[in-house]
Amino acid sequence: MGFDIIDTEILGESHSERMTLNLFGLEKGSEFEGDSVLDMLERRKSSRSPWSTPRLEEDEAVFTGGLKETERGETKLERGKTYSIAGDVVSAYVKNGNVKKGDYQDILSIPRPSHADYVQYVRDGKISSGGGRFSGRMTTMLCIAGGIAEDVLRKNGIEVVAYISSVGDKNLGSYRDGADVKGLDKGRVELLKSENFPVLDESKKEDAIEYIKQVASEGDSVGGTIECVVLGVKAGELGDNLFGGLEGKIAYSLFGVPAVKGVEFGLGFDLAKTTGSKANDALIFEGEDVRTTTNNNGGINGGISNGMPIVLRVAIKPTPSISKEQSSVNLLENKNCKLEVKGRHDACIVPRAVPCVESAVALAVLDELLLAKIAQEAL
Repeated sequence: MGFDIIDTEILGESHSERMTLNLFGLEKGSEFEGDSVLDMLERRKSSRSPWSTPRLEEDEAVFTGGLKETERGETKLERGKTYSIAGDVVSAYVKNGNVKKGDYQDILSIPRPSHADYVQYVRDGKISSGGGRFSGRMTTMLCIAGGIAEDVLRKNGIEVVAYISSVGDKNLGSYRDGADVKGLDKGRVELLKSENFPVLDESKKEDAIEYIKQVASEGDSVGGTIECVVLGVKAGELGDNLFGGLEGKIAYSLFGVPAVKGVEFGLGFDLAKTTGSKANDALIFEGEDVRTTTNNNGGINGGISNGMPIVLRVAIKPTPSISKEQSSVNLLENKNCKLEVKGRHDACIVPRAVPCVESAVALAVLDELLLAKIAQEAL
């Protein structure tokens, strides 16, 4: 994933010995807290919850280069410790330990519907066990990069936070349902980041979890939406017009997360249902600062931040691996067949995708922040 400055290279597969990350473009001398990366990884991990896969991995990030600490060899992150960027490339790996390739032996010629299996077969001539490089497992490395980016942003006064806004057709609270137009307070942000099923409306959480249990008991899966808010970005600070727009860069990053099928900013598609007089965000002075009375456009105008919270939503499709019988094809025998997917899969990937969305947004915003710093230094 390449931006103007930040470049994220993720290598490996779901069932390979290890996955690796090479993160380019960070400022030398910038720092991040180990807790930021460790917390991001913890939120992404399977948690023996009704919605997640039984596959449990340690997900221990081992850094091999790019940090001041790695000058003495491999470095495992510790809580309560600050790390310093010292090289052009920050490199790390995570080992895959809990691998069951046998779960996939019978379907290596039968593509799972809505997976990348068929297109991988056309492109590579094979279907990899566990989804290979197309697996959601690869987002482990995205969360390492995102944990670094998020903390660098935090040290620059910018906070990124995401949460579940719906599961299936069940609304779990949204920024546009009455949250303060100025954003979320620090206490709410910290609470959302501490939970493995973060929502704005706690009264609706248990109903959503019970719904996931019901869907799982039927051998099925369910999708949902994730809302993400970026706080602390100044008016005119990030973005540009046309293809240099902030929305485009964030959306590009988000579509690198498996299962993402849609992105909208502010009221998004609902803006198409209303009139200009209702959609427009009126401007007012608040002391010496200009702000808007609503945030229908999600904090961005003309591709540039307008000083309001940047608000976006991401559509996550249902996990395509389900045990219900589906129609597929046997590519070796050239005939139609039926398929029941075995193995360990998430009934609802949405909760574990929250830190992935945060990471993708944080990397895009950090790239824009670094661009802005370069432009400012050139003046």
